[in-house]
Amino acid sequence: MHRLASILFLFALLLASCALPSSEPDCAQPEIVCVGLVTAYGRVDDHGLNQMAWEGGQKALTQNIIQKADAIETIDSRDRAKNIATFADAGYDIIVTVSYAMGDETRLAADLWPDTRFIGVDQPPLEDEEAAPLPNLTGLTFPEDQGGFLAGMLAAHATRTKKIGALCEEEVIPEAWRYCEGFRAGVFHVNPDLKPRIVYHPSHNPDDWFNDPDWGAEQISAMQNFGADILFAAGGNTALGALQAAAEQGIYVIGADEDMYYQVESQDFVLSSVVKRADLGVYDLIRLAVAGTFPGGGFVGQYELASFHSLERLVLPSVRPQLDAAQSGLADDSLETGVPPQP
Repeated sequence: MHRLASILFLFALLLASCALPSSEPDCAQPEIVCVGLVTAYGRVDDHGLNQMAWEGGQKALTQNIIQKADAIETIDSRDRAKNIATFADAGYDIIVTVSYAMGDETRLAADLWPDTRFIGVDQPPLEDEEAAPLPNLTGLTFPEDQGGFLAGMLAAHATRTKKIGALCEEEVIPEAWRYCEGFRAGVFHVNPDLKPRIVYHPSHNPDDWFNDPDWGAEQISAMQNFGADILFAAGGNTALGALQAAAEQGIYVIGADEDMYYQVESQDFVLSSVVKRADLGVYDLIRLAVAGTFPGGGFVGQYELASFHSLERLVLPSVRPQLDAAQSGLADDSLETGVPPQP
């Protein structure tokens, strides 16, 4: 009798537990809004675009705009399309893909799943997409000239030798050109008498674009001979090679795209970086998607200067309001760089 009573008691508990609702949101339900993020490579906590984009989704989650947010960290680039499909097949409403490198996979997925909203971080629309954008795909882009402009202003204010330099990838690459010409414009905005040394990578194999750190490092000797005490560099690993070599030689550096304090080994010489605020853009686009006003096409994000970390002493307190005002002015279009979109 005791054994039978125990069995009946356990059976009752089992029935009760089966009747309890699952605490895990069901993305297939129309009232549940789920967001999935797929990296092109690397981890979510990369101090860069992946992390920024993820934080945008987390903000939407904490504000109950969405009910669930998950991420897949791509290890093998051949798995990018499969990782996107994992979320799409599970009924996720919004899928965020990070990096220009995922543009093709994102466009294909937007065609395959027309009822899913896709946000491509750092993925500018193609020319035909600008004319006839996919309604369920928005490319979150950042005006590189504005990032370069902020870097140029900071360099012009912080230099002691009155000689500063910038290094970018090939001039024929619009994004690279906008960065360095924006830098030039930012320097002139502060002091028209300064003449920054701007160096572009000579023409080379497109397969090696943004991935020539040796060339970047080789340019630092010329920057030293020029007398530069601050260097701005943009262009992936090419720029990282220059930033690392410059910092090792005692030149203060300003990075691009993400906070290079976490990439450059000689951290005490990283003055700041112009960071793409993917968190703000992703959050805004999620909010618009949930509201039923997802734009499709392109959506312009904004830049900000990262922390000065250990080098706050190089930026006078009187200068910081000027940098903040420029950052706000660029964001609301009350300040323009004067740099056209193409070389």
